[in-house]
Amino acid sequence: MADVVVNTETQNSSELLGQGIRAYVLQDYNAAVTALSKASELMTAELGTDLHDSLGEVYLYYGKALLGLSREENEALGDAVPKGQEESDDDEEEEAEETDEKQKEQNGETEKSEKDKVKDQESKEDKTEEKAAPSGGTATEGASTSNGAPATTEDAENEDDEPTDLQVAWEVLELAKKVFEKQGDAGRKNLADTLIVLGEIALESENFPSAINDIKAGLAIQKTLFSKESRVIAESLFKLGVAYSTNSEMDEAIASFADSLKYLRTRVEHLEKMEDKKDEVDDEIKEIRNLIPEVEEKIADIKSYKEEAVKKILATVTEQKKSSEGSSSEAGTSKQPANDISHLVKKKRKLDEVNEKEETETSAAKKPAV
Repeated sequence: MADVVVNTETQNSSELLGQGIRAYVLQDYNAAVTALSKASELMTAELGTDLHDSLGEVYLYYGKALLGLSREENEALGDAVPKGQEESDDDEEEEAEETDEKQKEQNGETEKSEKDKVKDQESKEDKTEEKAAPSGGTATEGASTSNGAPATTEDAENEDDEPTDLQVAWEVLELAKKVFEKQGDAGRKNLADTLIVLGEIALESENFPSAINDIKAGLAIQKTLFSKESRVIAESLFKLGVAYSTNSEMDEAIASFADSLKYLRTRVEHLEKMEDKKDEVDDEIKEIRNLIPEVEEKIADIKSYKEEAVKKILATVTEQKKSSEGSSSEAGTSKQPANDISHLVKKKRKLDEVNEKEETETSAAKKPAV
């Protein structure tokens, strides 16, 4: 797919908006971000406010493009850096530094003090910590605030770091949300879309409760706008299922995926009835039929996970029960409690009675006969 050319020299915000949307549709997220970023700056300056109605669409596509770029970069890093490669790179850097140090010492150029060595070690540790941070290049990416947002631009700047794509995306989409809320019924469709994307950002930031809340809010609006064969709702339900499953709410995840499956199947049935547009809908039918097994597999995986979890719980309970019964059995092996001496008292009484009887018989025998 060819990259979209963005004219960064133009001062025409409408032209940049068109280029940005086209780039986003073609999944050239880098070009889309470049065009939409400049378009939003120009329009804000022209309109004198950042909450003008015409800015909503720009913010929405800008936020979507940033989210797409963030995912793209994370996937690229994941593919480009095999497991253990980072450690290998660190070793190579250390070996190179040690070689340079030896050469300098041989040439008499420098002799490092213990303090210098400590500083070098701290510098290496800092590099390692930076590489261990979430993909995207900064240690703040992946962190989120209590309301579902990644760490804000202000927070990032306080740490002398550039804001991440997710942070900027969240801020931009919050502006879009305000714009569409002001528009009332006219902005409901875009508001729903904005809420769904905010949920996806929260999901990427591992703030799962916030992701669930945002996606549910967007989905509730979509259900009032779209029909039962809507693919848009099917996709939102799938995203909600992912959010539930990552938050360990398995029953809710299964229900959400199952609902998504129903919408997809209803969509296929609807398209198959459009015989007059058969050529137009065939590709979509094939695409959805390829998606259905994936959703079914998701449901099967979660059910399997649940069954395994239940088995483990039952096994643990059974083991604890056996252990408890074993302890009770050992405690009950002695029929008489350790401090119960009643059986000894009874034996003593029996001996006393025998002795008394023998003494009586002896006394009777000793008496003279009359």
